Amino acid sequence: MKRAALVLAAVLAAPAGLLAQTSVDQRRPAAPNGEVQIENMAGTITVTGWDKAEVWVKGTLAPDAELEFGGSEGHTSVQVEVEGNPLGATSTIEVHVPAGSHVEIEGFQAEIRVSGVTGTVEAETVNGGIALSGKAAEVSLQSVNGAVEVTGPSGRVQVEVVNGRVVVKDASGDLEASTVNGEVHVSGGSFERASLESVAGGVLFEAGLSPQGRLEIETVSGSATMVLPAGLRADFSISTFSGAIENELGPKAVETSRYTPEKELRFSTGAGGARISVQTLSGAIRIRKRS
Repeated sequence: MKRAALVLAAVLAAPAGLLAQTSVDQRRPAAPNGEVQIENMAGTITVTGWDKAEVWVKGTLAPDAELEFGGSEGHTSVQVEVEGNPLGATSTIEVHVPAGSHVEIEGFQAEIRVSGVTGTVEAETVNGGIALSGKAAEVSLQSVNGAVEVTGPSGRVQVEVVNGRVVVKDASGDLEASTVNGEVHVSGGSFERASLESVAGGVLFEAGLSPQGRLEIETVSGSATMVLPAGLRADFSISTFSGAIENELGPKAVETSRYTPEKELRFSTGAGGARISVQTLSGAIRIRKRS
């Protein structure tokens, strides 16, 4: 009797919103390479690719929220609908999708996590981070306020952030990554093309390039650092308006004007092949030899 009274007291003391939360657990058949659209304005969205021909949604919905789960096998829609202000209602959903799906994810005040999808992933949020891991064939990720981390894709990767850092690990193929206020860090893997931009943050590239690959780095006030193998065959074009240039693979930079601090460096390693272009306004440029 005493235990029952304690449980009742705990229930009565719990926040009203917590008591009104609803658990969901629903499944429906889906094509192995169909489209899956997922929307949850506030909370968390976790997407996992698996080997089953179905979409499975589970999680906890906020008060006044309900799950709209429908469509056809070729096009599945998962939406958290909220009466009133959707940003004041936090829901947590986990969505398992066929690994080869084309997945589109949209949030506003939401954290997004994706793993195991081998098809295409498009995800965007305003206030929240995005993390993706796995061998997705094509990736497009956007966040206004939040970091984006990408691990392992082997195709085309596009990442855009306004306030937050971009981290890319063990990827390959074609990469475009940019941030306004944050750092860009690329490590591991090898690229046919990598285009990296930051306005007020540094760029660090310590990955590989294919024999005819292309690396382009641009910053305004951030530094640009490349850690490259000593045996790399590449043609370099480096310039900065007022930053320093340090080069462990070849000659020193030269000043290009008697009246401004502009510096330029052009040289080749080996017989050339890959093309590397770096430009900064006031950031330092460092070319390091990988040990």
